[in-house]
Amino acid sequence: MSGSKVAEIVEGQKDFTGADIRSVYSKVSNTYAVYGTDDRVMVQFADDETLGSEQRLALSPLNPVRGEINGCIDSWRTPSKVPLVDNVSKAKRFDRRTADALTVALQGDQVHAEELLRAVKADILAQRFSMGRAWYMLVATLAAIVIFAAFWGLSGLEGWSNPTSFVGFVGRNSIWLAASVGCLGALFSIALGIRTREIRTDLELRDNVLDAVLRVMIGAVSAIILFSLFKTELVSLQLGTAKIDLNGTGTPAVHAAILIAFLGGFAERLVGDFLSTAVLGGRTGSPDPSARPTTRTNEGANEQNPRGTKATEQTTGQPRMAHIHGVDDEVDNCLCDAQLDADELTDDVELPEASGGIEKAA
Repeated sequence: MSGSKVAEIVEGQKDFTGADIRSVYSKVSNTYAVYGTDDRVMVQFADDETLGSEQRLALSPLNPVRGEINGCIDSWRTPSKVPLVDNVSKAKRFDRRTADALTVALQGDQVHAEELLRAVKADILAQRFSMGRAWYMLVATLAAIVIFAAFWGLSGLEGWSNPTSFVGFVGRNSIWLAASVGCLGALFSIALGIRTREIRTDLELRDNVLDAVLRVMIGAVSAIILFSLFKTELVSLQLGTAKIDLNGTGTPAVHAAILIAFLGGFAERLVGDFLSTAVLGGRTGSPDPSARPTTRTNEGANEQNPRGTKATEQTTGQPRMAHIHGVDDEVDNCLCDAQLDADELTDDVELPEASGGIEKAA
């Protein structure tokens, strides 16, 4: 079978493009068939060329949303390499909903079909944003662990006691402690605000990875700067009768250093939120399911007349007259498109004599 007729759309066969038919969602004899392949949801239009052309015109306003849906779930059509992640089932679920929306459109209700497709798109984006947040948190955690381990690892290197070396400077001035604890404070800040952060979908994984790593690094640097401010006594803090002194010795000074470093890392939100406004401005962190459909309601539409354009011809036997004024489309009392019965017409002989006109030349 070539798959060029509605009756030839059978599961396990090939369609007219040569793609394998995996599922047949709906089918009306000789009128249409909605089916799924490995790549997308497809429509086999009516065997009658006139009706098939009407169906294509009826579905054309929905094609942009269909394309966005396909673009969002294309990567889900192949099995995921991540354990316990079943993307194929999610793609099949959204394909089923897309097919149902196309069936509604082929039945003549393009308005509700577009609403259904936009709801499908919103749910897909919600899934994508959720996965983006998960990847963001995972990358931020790995970045914090790497920075923490790197600075703590400096304590085992030679030259720790040499004040003129970089390792000695980091060790003798407790810079390693500030940076390592500061990245943990940044990670804690990210975890608390992960639901409200400006995070992109997992389709833009590179941007999410870059932003997560930068926020952790900002937390480490902020902790070092705040730690240095207290160390130089340019800034002081006193709680009750106890004054935080980082230049002292003993356990209280160490705990105070950890506290200051953690607060400095937690302050990455101030810098990070500024970066979100400047870099990610205009990008929303959640889909907007309230987008209004652009198609119009078609009166008299059905599966044999999906656009409703033949309703007037079927009832009156005459094609519907187009509005000729063009400038008064909003006027609701214009009768130029109205069809009159025979008993409502007036013969020319019954019309009153015309008066006025142009005077003939003498």
